Amino acid sequence: MSETFLTNCPHCKSVFKLRREHLEVASGHVRCGNCHSLFLATDSLVSLDKESQKAQMSDTIEEAEEQVVSKSIPELTEIDKSEHYQLDVDDEPEVNSDSSTLKWMFYSLSGLILIYLAIWFFYLWPNKNALAQDPSWRPMYQFSCSIFGCQLAPRQDIAQYRVNAIEVNITRSGQKEVSMVLKNVANFAQPYPKVRVILSDIKGNQFPSPTYKPQHYLPELNHNDLIKPNQSVHIAFTFTNEISDYSGYQVELVK
Repeated sequence: MSETFLTNCPHCKSVFKLRREHLEVASGHVRCGNCHSLFLATDSLVSLDKESQKAQMSDTIEEAEEQVVSKSIPELTEIDKSEHYQLDVDDEPEVNSDSSTLKWMFYSLSGLILIYLAIWFFYLWPNKNALAQDPSWRPMYQFSCSIFGCQLAPRQDIAQYRVNAIEVNITRSGQKEVSMVLKNVANFAQPYPKVRVILSDIKGNQFPSPTYKPQHYLPELNHNDLIKPNQSVHIAFTFTNEISDYSGYQVELVK
């Protein structure tokens, strides 16, 4: 009768009974019937016949085999189990996509507000008097002033004024008396412009008067009033100039 052996698979720890002729087939190499892995049976080989002879307290061969197995094969402990059963644990917690989107929107909006405030205080506010007269910039200034409570100067376009019926006469005291009609042809109300009169002699020399603000040539009116669209206003004032004999004159509007 061929000698019987016990061996165990090093991969899945399954125990198998085999005979010597099994070991001779492939020089001791066998395939596990449980996990189908190849292993060398002689690495953990135990002779069942020799161990059975030592089991004097056993009544049957089956009991002896059970005793041999219990002594030869160590019981799998909790520490050993950790080598064969690995829990899948995520290293990084799952990120809530909705929360990430809200954070991204908040940071983006905050960044845009900071950029807008920087542009406003370092460029737009210092140049607001000039830029607010531009039709493309004015709506933004109106919106900003509605938020910050600032005052915006009335829009003014010198090209949208028309001067008619100009007369320049010399008074008895030698002053030049100017009379003219100023019309606002724009589709928006405009403030009164600054006015300057230029006299010229027969040689083409020009003698400009001082530049007069609305409060100088309109003392009887509120100089902060606006000229409505298509409204015509009569203006008259006097000024002193060194030239007494002039051949021509013109009125220049100044913003």
